[in-house]
Amino acid sequence: MLVVVVFAVGALVGGWRPFTSQPEVFTYGPGGDLPDFSLFDGQCASGTLGDGAAYSSGSNTPCGDPHDVEVVGSTTPLNESRQVTYPGDDAMAAFGRSFCAMVASSGQVAPNASGVDRSDLRVAAIVPDAATFNDPNGAGAGSSGGRLVSCLITRSDGQKLTDRFSVI
Repeated sequence: MLVVVVFAVGALVGGWRPFTSQPEVFTYGPGGDLPDFSLFDGQCASGTLGDGAAYSSGSNTPCGDPHDVEVVGSTTPLNESRQVTYPGDDAMAAFGRSFCAMVASSGQVAPNASGVDRSDLRVAAIVPDAATFNDPNGAGAGSSGGRLVSCLITRSDGQKLTDRFSVI
């Protein structure tokens, strides 16, 4: 019983977070957390994930080389050719969290790679900011389009990944 209480208290104060629980959310686009995001599903890249990080096509790194992030899933929730309005920050964040939690708990992410267990990974949802969503083929959209939602993994200890976790 004591173990359960200690475990629960640790979870509540943020000392432990399961791999698939509430992924962090970052926006991309000119006004977003990530000013540039042009990665595709299965790509790996260099650059520490956080506000101000940019992942242009030039940051692409072979997944067998040391890298900081890997895109393990992506989807376009609303077709880019349709004239729709931005659903709001909360709705985009909720969609990103839900989609990336589903990707992370599915068989799409390998249980381990190069001695790193997926429980040692951090999951983040990358969603478009309002301006990018509303101009999905504009300059801020990058080559992947302005309505793409992507799931990134990084190591929770900040170390580099050295192999692919995507099951492709």
